[in-house]
Amino acid sequence: MTELVYALVQAGHNLGAVLVVASPAVALGLQGRVPGLERRLAWTLLAAWGLQAASGAGFAAASLGFKGQLPEVTGVALVALGVKLAATAGSLLLAAGLLRARRLQGARPRTAAWAVCLGLALAALLAAAPLRWYL
Repeated sequence: MTELVYALVQAGHNLGAVLVVASPAVALGLQGRVPGLERRLAWTLLAAWGLQAASGAGFAAASLGFKGQLPEVTGVALVALGVKLAATAGSLLLAAGLLRARRLQGARPRTAAWAVCLGLALAALLAAAPLRWYL
């Protein structure tokens, strides 16, 4: 049962990881050529980061439930976790900003916002490797 729970949490986390990278990558690739798509991608990005946050918390909850304690996160793993949390918070704010703004004035601010979202997604993915290695 333990392995099933961890596998389901990991599957959700992996799906979220694909979406947090794909959404800004598609937005940058199409650069406003498909009307209405940016808004849908911003909603997708917001939901994907929510899934990342929920599944990340799911790892902690599973450890607490099955092992009676949270994993000890120190050193490199703690830094990696901090990067992932910062990327999640920043991306949630940016995605909400993209939705709230309806239309950022001009292509340059929209492109910059999507580029930062993509950079944060890649930072979170890169931080995931040492986090898994050390935990």
